[in-house]
Amino acid sequence: MAHPAGSAWTELGPGIRARRSEVFRMNSVLLAHAEHAVVVDPGVLPSELDDLAGAVAACSPAEVTLVFTHGDWDHVLGRPWWPHASTLAHDRLAAELRRNRDAILGSAIEAVARAGERWERGFEPFRPGVEVSGLHFTRLGPWRLVLRNAFGHSPSMLSAHLPEHRLLIAGDMLSDIEIPMLQQPCEVYRRTLLELAPLAENGAIETLIPGHGSITRGRGEALARIRRDLGYLEELERRVRAARAEGLTLEQTQDRLDAMDYPGRQAAYSMQPSHRENVRLVYLEPAAEPPGSRSRARGPRSRRPPRGHP
Repeated sequence: MAHPAGSAWTELGPGIRARRSEVFRMNSVLLAHAEHAVVVDPGVLPSELDDLAGAVAACSPAEVTLVFTHGDWDHVLGRPWWPHASTLAHDRLAAELRRNRDAILGSAIEAVARAGERWERGFEPFRPGVEVSGLHFTRLGPWRLVLRNAFGHSPSMLSAHLPEHRLLIAGDMLSDIEIPMLQQPCEVYRRTLLELAPLAENGAIETLIPGHGSITRGRGEALARIRRDLGYLEELERRVRAARAEGLTLEQTQDRLDAMDYPGRQAAYSMQPSHRENVRLVYLEPAAEPPGSRSRARGPRSRRPPRGHP
């Protein structure tokens, strides 16, 4: 199906489409087939979800599965549009949704109102019908997905790899407009990226769909994003360690690292608050150790407020 220039839709291969939201340029992915349609992270605005639902209906699928890469508010709103669909997510998602129910609903109402629409479907936490973790292989009709833990940004995050299509749906990682946004220690996030790097290096990722921002085409672009985010984490830790060694306070360290270069530093869609929060999290880690020296990752931190919201 062709779409006009400037359309929110991007065609990525037979039956594979991504739809970009006006809200934080979030990407929803549709794998369309009459046997089984898969919708990954359906969102965000009601009008956009109506459009997604229309695209699903157009292929008249016998089955529909919703896949949620993680529990951030903007990624989990779409279920009411497909009340009878199957659902798949990480086995930590249900607890996260229960814990953050009020924050998710409040963020949805606020963001939708800013866009000139109304949120009328509420939000009720749910337990996915299929809960996975670790490395999980599944087939949904003609679509074969490899799901992997993708911790660092979220303790409930999965990436979804379609090997036959050399396509990676990355959740909230590997964006061209966002830096890594930490909810867990740097080492946890770094390990996730290092596990994905061989896929890009060996040609298993030719198309990369981040949770937010532009879609990459080609192995080189995907690998460049992985290396850039690894570089950001390494520089962040190095500079925070140096500031701590000098005896700087947290606020002084944040002020010094405001000068660090990173995507979105001076953009209207600014990453500065997220960068300062990353500095805080690294500064408060129990030990300022060199990258890779920790023997094991620590458990998840408390979830901070959603991107750009209270």
